[in-house]
Amino acid sequence: MPSRSPRSDLHKPQRHLGRGQALAEFALIAPVFLLVTFAIIEFGWYVYSVQTLNEAAREGARYAIVHGSTSLCPSGPMPGGAQNWCDPTGAKVEAVVRNAAVGIPGASISFPTLTWNPNNGRGSVFSLVVQATHQPLIPMVPLPPITIEGASSLVVQH
Repeated sequence: MPSRSPRSDLHKPQRHLGRGQALAEFALIAPVFLLVTFAIIEFGWYVYSVQTLNEAAREGARYAIVHGSTSLCPSGPMPGGAQNWCDPTGAKVEAVVRNAAVGIPGASISFPTLTWNPNNGRGSVFSLVVQATHQPLIPMVPLPPITIEGASSLVVQH
């Protein structure tokens, strides 16, 4: 019987030694991969929120210019100091913005600017600025709340 030398064992394929190396490499790369994946998801959610808020501001501005002083239910101050019985403060404009802001919590939406210059008569400029607080989608990512803003200005045509 031929004797076995320790050198002959070096040339045998040893498949079980690579398993520990793969596990160690995965343990090093997995957190980085997950962090990048979650960052991409969070950035996409942020961009979606900003675009949704801008679109909601445009919808609110469109509602305001269509519901000028000559419409059946005007929004905002009337020309010449006349009484507006339908929507003197622009609450319906705010409701349109809140309905159009799909995916943004309604409680976080504020209206720092909601003005008709000089009134809601034809040719007046309506300006709307909407702000909301963007909350991170993934709570594991330690991001603070961010204030986002959408704005629109249009000329009253009705």
